Amino acid sequence: MVSLAQENINCLEQVQRRATKLVVGLKRLEYTDRLNKMGLTTLEKRQIRGDLIKTFKIVTGKESEVGRF
Repeated sequence: MVSLAQENINCLEQVQRRATKLVVGLKRLEYTDRLNKMGLTTLEKRQIRGDLIKTFKIVTGKESEVGRF
């Protein structure tokens, strides 16, 4: 069973996949190649980066509240 959060992530990733196909000259490339050409990353990588930044802020005392973990 897939959680609602995972369904939302999958939906957002599908939107990004379709949107990258709209860029002229990139339609026939693989998804990862389209992302690289456009200087983008996957939603999963952006979430991991955000989690790492949040963790760093908490560990260094720049932020005291634990948000999304």
